[in-house]
Amino acid sequence: MKRLGMLVIAATLMTSGCAAFKANDLPTLDRDSYAVQNEQRVKVYSSWRGREGNAMHKRHFDAALRTSGCCDIVDTADQADLVIDGVSVDESTPGVAIPAMISGFTFGVIPSWAALRVHLKATAIEGEKEHKYDVADSATMVIWLPMLLAMPFTGNPLTVEQDVYQNTYRNLVARMKNDGLLTN
Repeated sequence: MKRLGMLVIAATLMTSGCAAFKANDLPTLDRDSYAVQNEQRVKVYSSWRGREGNAMHKRHFDAALRTSGCCDIVDTADQADLVIDGVSVDESTPGVAIPAMISGFTFGVIPSWAALRVHLKATAIEGEKEHKYDVADSATMVIWLPMLLAMPFTGNPLTVEQDVYQNTYRNLVARMKNDGLLTN
């Protein structure tokens, strides 16, 4: 029993010395900030390029469009009222796993950190009009024993990556809405 208690305490300490800090370069948007009420939905086709995988970016963008209520997503550019050509700019930090492992092996005594940067460039084409967008946000994850005290007051390290991605795509959709591209 004593051994199990020590294992639980050690596991808690090993996973607790991590904190995530959002840069908040973009405003955090709720659904109402980018929601659109259309009588007739706009047909949107998007294609994405990026090192992380085209499907991931298309999935994030399509989810933000669906949540806004503005659009129907179509399979080809010929069917679309609005065509989006998007690029995810790779600004990742290669090799962050090695310092993180060292930090983990030392139970957080030796610190490490990793920066997550989501940078999207998109071109929206509606008929003859072309609109360019550039949105970016980031977060930093820190593994260090003193972060045990900071963790309750920072972003959740388990969800911060997903939160930053979703919010960046929401901001992209909100800018398109503000430019009148998602309304009829």
